[in-house]
Amino acid sequence: MNKLIGAIAAGFVVGTALGAAAAYPEKPITFVIPYSAGGSSDMLVRGLQPYVEKSMGVSLVPKNVEGGGGAVGLSQALFSSKADGYTVTLPSNAIFGLQALGNVPWKYQDFDTIARIITEDYTITVRGDSDWKTLDDFIKYAKANPGKLKMGFSGFGSSTHVVAAAFADRFGLQFQYVPYQGGSKTVAATMGGHIDANTHHPAEIKSGVDAGKIRVLAVMGDKRSNLFPDVPTLKELGHDWVVTQWRGISVAKGVPDEVKAKWEQAIKSAAADPGFQKFVVEQMGGTVAPLFGKDLDKYIKDMADIFIPTTERLKAAQKKN
Repeated sequence: MNKLIGAIAAGFVVGTALGAAAAYPEKPITFVIPYSAGGSSDMLVRGLQPYVEKSMGVSLVPKNVEGGGGAVGLSQALFSSKADGYTVTLPSNAIFGLQALGNVPWKYQDFDTIARIITEDYTITVRGDSDWKTLDDFIKYAKANPGKLKMGFSGFGSSTHVVAAAFADRFGLQFQYVPYQGGSKTVAATMGGHIDANTHHPAEIKSGVDAGKIRVLAVMGDKRSNLFPDVPTLKELGHDWVVTQWRGISVAKGVPDEVKAKWEQAIKSAAADPGFQKFVVEQMGGTVAPLFGKDLDKYIKDMADIFIPTTERLKAAQKKN
């Protein structure tokens, strides 16, 4: 993977902003989506598109660049564009995992992250007919039976994998970790009893919950999930620990302040629109949660402080095996 990304980096020159003015934008903006069409990141960009176009007055051109768990698209957005705001991309917790695994020749600080747009909760989910009715039941059993429970997630080093490991570290638990290719397969394995629990997002488990085949013990966000209003947060259960997936807007470092200001304006306008709010809640199971400036910097650092060291430990453990 390093050779692949290195080749991408070598093939382009990192641009610098050349006199970008307050007139930005004056031409279409390319939005690099570092995943295939149809996923959560793709859904968000295409749902956001009309609101950004209305605010910016130019076309937003989505461009799916998949590969390497987001590495190829994010690297292309960083290395193949001038720092002028005409190429943007979508960051999430994946940037921390890619950095910690050594799969990219950059650090998350090499991007200018302008905004957080939405957050999505992680959950602790078990089979619907499980004996564990509460999170406390689950934790007590796991502590009494170290290494017995199987925890599923989507792919080694994915955000759901890291969250599962960070949850185990936070509560002093030991799991057998079982990777699957995608959230749907993980959820199916939970319903089929092949694994005991998973850590996926609300939208991925909602159909199973509605059918009574999945039970959500807790959500890890700072508020209850829009899709599962009866499920408590970890904080409500007395555990001061908040972890969320997030999706936002990043550009190559060095864009002018005028560019950042236009994007902040566009995101604030979209976030205040009832149509966009409805889309995020009903289609993505997420929460519109715009964040900018120093508050955003702190949030990103908090997530990095969870994801990077946990991923590094997972990588070291894999090497030993």
